[in-house]
Amino acid sequence: MKKRNIKSLIKSIKRSYITKFCTPKKLAEFLYYNNFGRKIDWKCPTEFNEKIRWLQFSTDTSKWTLLADKYLVRKYLEDKGYGDMLVKLYGVWENAENIDFDKLPKSFVLKTNHGCGSVYVIKDKTKIDLNTIKNELNKSLSEKYGINTAEPHYFPIKPVIIAEEILFQDGNLSSSMIDYKLYCTYGEPQFCAVMFNRDIECHKYDIRLYDNNWQNISHLLGKYSHTNLGLTEIPRPKNFEKMKNFCRDLCKEFPFVRMDFYETDGKLYFGEFTFTPAACTGAPLGPVPCKILSDKIHIM
Repeated sequence: MKKRNIKSLIKSIKRSYITKFCTPKKLAEFLYYNNFGRKIDWKCPTEFNEKIRWLQFSTDTSKWTLLADKYLVRKYLEDKGYGDMLVKLYGVWENAENIDFDKLPKSFVLKTNHGCGSVYVIKDKTKIDLNTIKNELNKSLSEKYGINTAEPHYFPIKPVIIAEEILFQDGNLSSSMIDYKLYCTYGEPQFCAVMFNRDIECHKYDIRLYDNNWQNISHLLGKYSHTNLGLTEIPRPKNFEKMKNFCRDLCKEFPFVRMDFYETDGKLYFGEFTFTPAACTGAPLGPVPCKILSDKIHIM
Protein backbone atom coordinates (compact mmCIF):
# COMPACT_ATOMS: atom_id res chain seq x y z
CA MET A 1 0.00 0.00 0.00
CA LYS A 2 1.32 3.44 -0.92
CA LYS A 3 2.33 5.86 1.86
CA ARG A 4 -0.34 8.33 0.76
CA ASN A 5 -3.05 5.66 1.07
CA ILE A 6 -1.74 4.60 4.47
CA LYS A 7 -1.80 8.18 5.75
CA SER A 8 -5.32 8.61 4.39
CA LEU A 9 -6.45 5.40 6.09
CA ILE A 10 -4.91 6.41 9.42
CA LYS A 11 -6.54 9.83 9.18
CA SER A 12 -9.92 8.22 8.42
CA ILE A 13 -9.62 5.81 11.38
CA LYS A 14 -8.60 8.65 13.68
CA ARG A 15 -11.55 10.79 12.62
CA SER A 16 -13.97 7.89 13.01
CA TYR A 17 -12.67 7.21 16.53
CA ILE A 18 -12.85 10.87 17.58
CA THR A 19 -16.33 11.31 16.09
CA LYS A 20 -17.62 8.28 17.98
CA PHE A 21 -16.03 8.77 21.38
CA CYS A 22 -15.32 12.49 21.84
CA THR A 23 -17.61 15.21 23.15
CA PRO A 24 -18.96 17.64 20.53
CA LYS A 25 -16.53 20.31 21.74
CA LYS A 26 -13.53 18.01 21.39
CA LEU A 27 -14.73 16.99 17.95
CA ALA A 28 -15.07 20.67 17.02
CA GLU A 29 -11.43 21.17 18.03
CA PHE A 30 -10.34 18.22 15.93
CA LEU A 31 -12.31 19.33 12.87
CA TYR A 32 -11.12 22.91 13.16
CA TYR A 33 -7.49 21.78 13.30
CA ASN A 34 -8.06 19.56 10.25
CA ASN A 35 -9.53 22.46 8.28
CA PHE A 36 -7.33 25.33 9.37
CA GLY A 37 -4.13 23.76 10.67
CA ARG A 38 -4.29 25.36 14.10
CA LYS A 39 -6.07 24.90 17.40
CA ILE A 40 -9.15 26.82 18.43
CA ASP A 41 -8.32 29.63 20.83
CA TRP A 42 -11.28 29.38 23.20
CA LYS A 43 -10.09 32.36 25.27
CA CYS A 44 -9.57 34.80 22.41
CA PRO A 45 -11.04 33.55 19.10
CA THR A 46 -10.25 35.70 16.08
CA GLU A 47 -11.12 33.80 12.88
CA PHE A 48 -14.78 33.68 11.75
CA ASN A 49 -15.35 29.92 12.01
CA GLU A 50 -13.45 29.90 15.29
CA LYS A 51 -15.84 32.53 16.64
CA ILE A 52 -18.84 30.50 15.50
CA ARG A 53 -17.46 27.49 17.36
CA TRP A 54 -17.00 29.70 20.44
CA LEU A 55 -20.62 30.82 20.19
CA GLN A 56 -21.74 27.19 19.91
CA PHE A 57 -20.17 26.14 23.18
CA SER A 58 -20.13 29.37 25.20
CA THR A 59 -23.60 30.82 24.66
CA ASP A 60 -27.25 29.76 24.80
CA THR A 61 -28.06 28.21 21.41
CA SER A 62 -31.58 27.02 22.19
CA LYS A 63 -33.00 29.52 19.71
CA TRP A 64 -30.59 28.21 17.09
CA THR A 65 -32.32 24.85 17.54
CA LEU A 66 -35.79 26.32 17.09
CA LEU A 67 -34.92 28.35 14.00
CA ALA A 68 -32.87 25.56 12.39
CA ASP A 69 -35.91 23.29 12.55
CA LYS A 70 -37.39 23.59 9.05
CA TYR A 71 -40.86 22.71 10.38
CA LEU A 72 -41.12 24.64 13.67
CA VAL A 73 -39.58 27.75 12.13
CA ARG A 74 -42.74 28.12 10.06
CA LYS A 75 -44.87 28.96 13.12
CA TYR A 76 -42.15 31.31 14.38
CA LEU A 77 -42.30 33.28 11.14
CA GLU A 78 -46.09 33.30 11.12
CA ASP A 79 -46.10 34.70 14.67
CA LYS A 80 -43.64 37.40 13.54
CA GLY A 81 -45.89 38.41 10.66
CA TYR A 82 -43.94 36.79 7.84
CA GLY A 83 -46.29 33.94 7.00
CA ASP A 84 -46.65 35.28 3.46
CA MET A 85 -43.01 34.35 2.80
CA LEU A 86 -43.49 30.65 3.56
CA VAL A 87 -43.62 28.04 0.83
CA LYS A 88 -46.97 26.24 0.83
CA LEU A 89 -46.97 23.20 3.14
CA TYR A 90 -48.71 20.02 1.94
CA GLY A 91 -48.07 17.75 4.92
CA VAL A 92 -45.82 16.56 7.74
CA TRP A 93 -45.08 12.97 8.81
CA GLU A 94 -42.96 11.15 11.39
CA ASN A 95 -42.54 8.13 9.11
CA ALA A 96 -42.28 7.96 5.32
CA GLU A 97 -44.65 4.98 5.27
CA ASN A 98 -47.45 7.31 6.37
CA ILE A 99 -47.15 9.60 3.34
CA ASP A 100 -50.23 9.35 1.13
CA PHE A 101 -48.73 10.18 -2.25
CA ASP A 102 -52.15 10.03 -3.89
CA LYS A 103 -53.19 13.16 -1.98
CA LEU A 104 -50.07 15.09 -3.00
CA PRO A 105 -49.97 17.12 -6.23
CA LYS A 106 -48.05 15.98 -9.27
CA SER A 107 -44.95 17.95 -8.27
CA PHE A 108 -43.65 18.82 -4.80
CA VAL A 109 -40.56 18.81 -2.57
CA LEU A 110 -39.95 16.27 0.18
CA LYS A 111 -37.33 16.90 2.86
CA THR A 112 -36.50 16.28 6.49
CA ASN A 113 -36.54 19.18 8.93
CA HIS A 114 -33.41 18.48 10.94
CA GLY A 115 -30.44 18.58 8.60
CA CYS A 116 -29.01 19.22 5.20
CA GLY A 117 -29.11 17.20 2.00
CA SER A 118 -32.23 15.07 2.49
CA VAL A 119 -34.18 16.93 -0.19
CA TYR A 120 -36.14 15.36 -3.05
CA VAL A 121 -37.40 17.67 -5.78
CA ILE A 122 -40.17 15.64 -7.38
CA LYS A 123 -41.37 17.11 -10.68
CA ASP A 124 -43.60 14.19 -11.60
CA LYS A 125 -44.61 11.69 -8.92
CA THR A 126 -45.67 9.14 -11.55
CA LYS A 127 -42.04 8.75 -12.61
CA ILE A 128 -40.35 8.14 -9.25
CA ASP A 129 -39.48 5.05 -7.26
CA LEU A 130 -41.60 5.59 -4.16
CA ASN A 131 -40.08 2.74 -2.17
CA THR A 132 -36.54 4.05 -2.68
CA ILE A 133 -37.52 7.56 -1.61
CA LYS A 134 -39.38 6.24 1.44
CA ASN A 135 -36.38 4.17 2.48
CA GLU A 136 -34.00 7.10 2.04
CA LEU A 137 -36.25 9.44 4.00
CA ASN A 138 -36.64 6.98 6.87
CA LYS A 139 -32.89 6.52 6.90
CA SER A 140 -32.48 10.29 7.20
CA LEU A 141 -35.00 10.40 10.03
CA SER A 142 -32.96 7.86 12.00
CA GLU A 143 -29.72 9.81 11.65
CA LYS A 144 -28.68 12.22 14.39
CA TYR A 145 -27.72 15.14 12.21
CA GLY A 146 -24.78 17.21 13.41
CA ILE A 147 -23.09 14.45 15.37
CA ASN A 148 -20.31 14.05 12.79
CA THR A 149 -19.83 17.79 12.34
CA ALA A 150 -19.98 18.95 15.96
CA GLU A 151 -23.20 20.92 15.56
CA PRO A 152 -25.07 20.04 18.79
CA HIS A 153 -27.83 22.62 18.28
CA TYR A 154 -29.34 20.15 15.78
CA PHE A 155 -29.51 17.31 18.33
CA PRO A 156 -32.78 18.31 20.07
CA ILE A 157 -34.74 18.70 16.82
CA LYS A 158 -37.48 16.08 16.52
CA PRO A 159 -37.06 14.69 12.96
CA VAL A 160 -40.06 14.79 10.64
CA ILE A 161 -40.66 14.77 6.89
CA ILE A 162 -42.36 17.73 5.27
CA ALA A 163 -43.82 18.16 1.80
CA GLU A 164 -43.84 21.64 0.28
CA GLU A 165 -44.81 23.30 -2.95
CA ILE A 166 -42.14 23.13 -5.62
CA LEU A 167 -40.89 26.53 -6.80
CA PHE A 168 -40.00 27.29 -10.40
CA GLN A 169 -38.30 30.22 -12.10
CA ASP A 170 -36.91 31.28 -15.48
CA GLY A 171 -34.29 28.71 -16.45
CA ASN A 172 -32.23 31.09 -18.58
CA LEU A 173 -30.01 32.12 -15.66
CA SER A 174 -29.85 28.90 -13.70
CA SER A 175 -30.66 25.22 -14.03
CA SER A 176 -31.90 25.30 -10.41
CA MET A 177 -33.67 27.77 -8.15
CA ILE A 178 -31.35 30.70 -7.44
CA ASP A 179 -30.46 30.70 -3.75
CA TYR A 180 -29.79 34.12 -2.17
CA LYS A 181 -27.76 33.75 1.03
CA LEU A 182 -27.34 36.87 3.17
CA TYR A 183 -24.54 36.66 5.72
CA CYS A 184 -25.61 38.82 8.66
CA THR A 185 -23.95 40.11 11.81
CA TYR A 186 -26.32 41.48 14.46
CA GLY A 187 -29.02 41.64 11.79
CA GLU A 188 -27.01 43.67 9.32
CA PRO A 189 -26.32 41.92 5.99
CA GLN A 190 -22.63 42.08 5.09
CA PHE A 191 -22.92 40.52 1.62
CA CYS A 192 -25.05 38.12 -0.39
CA ALA A 193 -23.74 34.85 -1.78
CA VAL A 194 -25.78 33.70 -4.76
CA MET A 195 -25.76 29.99 -5.54
CA PHE A 196 -27.16 28.73 -8.84
CA ASN A 197 -26.86 25.83 -11.31
CA ARG A 198 -27.03 23.61 -8.25
CA ASP A 199 -26.77 19.84 -8.52
CA ILE A 200 -28.10 18.48 -5.23
CA GLU A 201 -26.86 14.93 -5.76
CA CYS A 202 -23.27 15.97 -6.58
CA HIS A 203 -23.34 18.97 -4.23
CA LYS A 204 -22.00 21.23 -6.99
CA TYR A 205 -23.03 24.78 -7.79
CA ASP A 206 -21.89 28.12 -9.17
CA ILE A 207 -21.51 31.07 -6.84
CA ARG A 208 -21.36 34.87 -7.01
CA LEU A 209 -20.84 37.40 -4.24
CA TYR A 210 -22.59 40.80 -4.11
CA ASP A 211 -22.43 43.70 -1.66
CA ASN A 212 -25.45 45.55 -0.25
CA ASN A 213 -25.64 47.72 -3.38
CA TRP A 214 -25.55 44.63 -5.60
CA GLN A 215 -22.04 45.32 -6.83
CA ASN A 216 -20.26 42.13 -7.87
CA ILE A 217 -17.46 41.39 -5.38
CA SER A 218 -16.95 37.77 -6.43
CA HIS A 219 -13.20 38.36 -6.78
CA LEU A 220 -13.11 38.14 -2.96
CA LEU A 221 -13.94 34.44 -3.23
CA GLY A 222 -10.59 33.71 -4.85
CA LYS A 223 -10.16 30.01 -5.56
CA TYR A 224 -13.56 29.37 -3.97
CA SER A 225 -15.38 30.96 -6.90
CA HIS A 226 -16.03 27.46 -8.39
CA THR A 227 -16.34 28.79 -11.92
CA ASN A 228 -15.26 31.46 -14.40
CA LEU A 229 -16.45 34.70 -12.82
CA GLY A 230 -17.09 36.35 -16.18
CA LEU A 231 -19.65 33.89 -17.50
CA THR A 232 -22.83 34.81 -15.66
CA GLU A 233 -24.01 37.96 -13.94
CA ILE A 234 -26.99 37.44 -11.62
CA PRO A 235 -29.35 40.44 -11.75
CA ARG A 236 -30.40 42.16 -8.55
CA PRO A 237 -33.51 40.41 -7.19
CA LYS A 238 -36.65 42.54 -7.05
CA ASN A 239 -37.03 41.82 -3.34
CA PHE A 240 -33.44 42.47 -2.31
CA GLU A 241 -34.41 45.36 -0.01
CA LYS A 242 -37.13 43.21 1.56
CA MET A 243 -34.56 40.47 2.21
CA LYS A 244 -32.28 42.93 4.00
CA ASN A 245 -35.13 44.40 6.04
CA PHE A 246 -36.22 40.90 7.08
CA CYS A 247 -32.70 40.27 8.38
CA ARG A 248 -32.61 43.59 10.25
CA ASP A 249 -35.93 42.77 11.89
CA LEU A 250 -35.42 39.12 12.90
CA CYS A 251 -31.66 38.61 13.15
CA LYS A 252 -30.38 41.54 15.22
CA GLU A 253 -30.10 39.43 18.39
CA PHE A 254 -27.58 37.06 16.76
CA PRO A 255 -23.86 37.85 16.39
CA PHE A 256 -24.08 35.87 13.17
CA VAL A 257 -26.67 34.05 11.07
CA ARG A 258 -26.99 33.30 7.38
CA MET A 259 -30.42 33.89 5.89
CA ASP A 260 -31.49 32.06 2.73
CA PHE A 261 -34.17 33.29 0.34
CA TYR A 262 -35.73 32.43 -3.02
CA GLU A 263 -37.58 34.62 -5.50
CA THR A 264 -39.94 33.59 -8.26
CA ASP A 265 -42.39 35.64 -10.32
CA GLY A 266 -41.51 38.67 -8.22
CA LYS A 267 -42.48 36.96 -4.93
CA LEU A 268 -40.04 36.43 -2.07
CA TYR A 269 -39.83 33.13 -0.20
CA PHE A 270 -38.03 32.28 3.03
CA GLY A 271 -35.43 29.52 2.84
CA GLU A 272 -33.83 28.89 6.22
CA PHE A 273 -31.76 30.17 9.14
CA THR A 274 -28.20 28.79 9.23
CA PHE A 275 -25.94 29.46 12.21
CA THR A 276 -23.01 27.19 11.30
CA PRO A 277 -22.61 27.46 7.50
CA ALA A 278 -20.75 24.55 5.90
CA ALA A 279 -20.29 23.12 9.41
CA CYS A 280 -17.66 25.80 10.16
CA THR A 281 -15.25 24.62 7.47
CA GLY A 282 -14.87 27.98 5.75
CA ALA A 283 -16.53 26.82 2.54
CA PRO A 284 -17.68 28.20 0.19
CA LEU A 285 -16.49 31.71 1.04
CA GLY A 286 -12.79 31.40 1.71
CA PRO A 287 -10.48 33.60 3.83
CA VAL A 288 -11.36 37.14 2.70
CA PRO A 289 -15.17 37.09 3.14
CA CYS A 290 -14.69 35.16 6.39
CA LYS A 291 -12.40 37.92 7.67
CA ILE A 292 -15.02 40.54 6.78
CA LEU A 293 -17.52 38.64 8.92
CA SER A 294 -15.08 37.99 11.74
CA ASP A 295 -14.23 41.68 12.08
CA LYS A 296 -17.92 42.42 12.64
CA ILE A 297 -18.48 39.81 15.38
CA HIS A 298 -17.65 40.98 18.90
CA ILE A 299 -18.02 38.17 21.39
CA MET A 300 -15.58 38.96 24.20
